[in-house]
Amino acid sequence: MNNWQKIKLNPKLKEIQMKRAEIYDLVRIFFKKKGFLEMQTPTLVPCAGQEPYLSPIRVDFKDDKEKKYEGFLITSPEYSLKKLLAAGFDKMFEIAKVFRGRESFGGIHNTEFTMLEWYRAKSDYKQIMKDTESLVYFLNKKINKSEYLDYQNNKIDLTIPWTRIKVKEAFSKYSGINLDKAKTLKSFKSQIKNKDYLADDWNSIFYSVFLNEIEPKLPKNKPVIIYDYPLPQASLAKRKGNTFYAERFEVYLGGLELANAFSELTDAKEQLKRLREEQLLRKKMKDDFIPVDKDFILSLKLGLLPSGGIALGLERLQMLLLNIKDINDLLVFPAKQIFH
Repeated sequence: MNNWQKIKLNPKLKEIQMKRAEIYDLVRIFFKKKGFLEMQTPTLVPCAGQEPYLSPIRVDFKDDKEKKYEGFLITSPEYSLKKLLAAGFDKMFEIAKVFRGRESFGGIHNTEFTMLEWYRAKSDYKQIMKDTESLVYFLNKKINKSEYLDYQNNKIDLTIPWTRIKVKEAFSKYSGINLDKAKTLKSFKSQIKNKDYLADDWNSIFYSVFLNEIEPKLPKNKPVIIYDYPLPQASLAKRKGNTFYAERFEVYLGGLELANAFSELTDAKEQLKRLREEQLLRKKMKDDFIPVDKDFILSLKLGLLPSGGIALGLERLQMLLLNIKDINDLLVFPAKQIFH
């Protein structure tokens, strides 16, 4: 029986959807009180995000004269929102439907999901950290009437400030790896004990170590902001001085990866260089070729103020707030059911 059928038989399932709608309303209240403007950007675009570990979904279509076009469903509204930053909008947010191929049907993944993104001009990732803490705390107080979040028998203290740990500190503490001495593929490999992690590119090794040795060990009784990622892991983020690191952070709550944020890279030449490098990496990994969004590069050339931005998985946040373990139990029409 599909979820939409179960709702008629079980009032508690209907309550979940009513709570989800309330969370949407509260998100809008939170940002509008802070002077943010809600934006709507395209879902179908000619150029998708090209991170090597994402799989944008291609769409072929025709116009009224039978001319053929090829585009992508967005993996994030990021490029469009940054163009709007360059156009002069200072504080924006969007609740966007996004799509990613090669995702599992269940757990914390669904091919179609909702991304909450917000951006601040004249700002950086430190302010975005504060926004994130305040948003989640505000939502939990409204939904659960508490400073604590009960998720899967785990009591999480949401009081501000949250725990912060640098990526290189996490690698040193949980895996014994010195990232300062792992700037090349060879030097990184020399510190890896598990041969199953070894690969022909730096990022694959990083992911293997992070997912297997660090993520499972992060504290679960308090949200964790893990920040200052190595440059190879931050193609859209501002470099931190002249270091090997960039101003990027991720948020983990109850063991779930919840959000990804940057101080935005505003140098058009450097951004184009990094995107070209990602194209080469995608080719090496036999992933689909993704063209560079020249309009995005133009927006940087025309001038983008120092800015901070974030992408937060709204379904994951709803799962946490409503104590739901599997996204298939949250959605009315999960991919697992509509594509069975």
